[in-house]
Amino acid sequence: MRGFLSLFTDSARELKQVRALTVTALLMALGIVLRSLSIPIGTDIRITFSFLGIAAIAMLYGPVVSMIASLGVDIIGYLLDGAKMREYNVLLALVVMLNALIYGMFLYHRKSKKGLIFSAVLARLTIIVVGNLVLNSSILYASYINPHYPFHMSSSEWTAFFTWMLPRLVKNVGQFPFDIVMLCVFLPIIAKAYDQVFHKSVLCTPSAS
Repeated sequence: MRGFLSLFTDSARELKQVRALTVTALLMALGIVLRSLSIPIGTDIRITFSFLGIAAIAMLYGPVVSMIASLGVDIIGYLLDGAKMREYNVLLALVVMLNALIYGMFLYHRKSKKGLIFSAVLARLTIIVVGNLVLNSSILYASYINPHYPFHMSSSEWTAFFTWMLPRLVKNVGQFPFDIVMLCVFLPIIAKAYDQVFHKSVLCTPSAS
């Protein structure tokens, strides 16, 4: 339990470091750019890799910093979006922060490249199942399509829900391998660059010892 709580206390202390704030701002900018390059493939469905910036922040500075950064990216991205068809949804913003929390818990204080990659796979899988498929889908459906979801729906309404849900399931399952490849390439590169610039090792790999 003490080790788990240290993820949050250590991450909170990172907020006092100018270096942490600077690098976080740069990675937030990357996340915003990647968010703007998303590919819409249907109503409320789009392919994006903006999570890479947040995952890198979570790896370097932990869950507290990554949650704050993810909310900032989400709000700024929403304000920069020229097609604001809907009001800002606070519940969806909370899911964004939860996803960042998951990245922070899985990726912060990882001591080897193998451990980092394994944790990245588990983190992304958890986010896809819990964040994307369960929470995001439920909030979107209840907020904008059927306010009776999930407690007062008829069998025909459940059929309509599963029909609506199928493209989201296909998209997330199909994108998962690409997400993993990008995380496994991107995060070690960021860790190595961070070590070279600041002479502070993120991963205690044999090559760094």
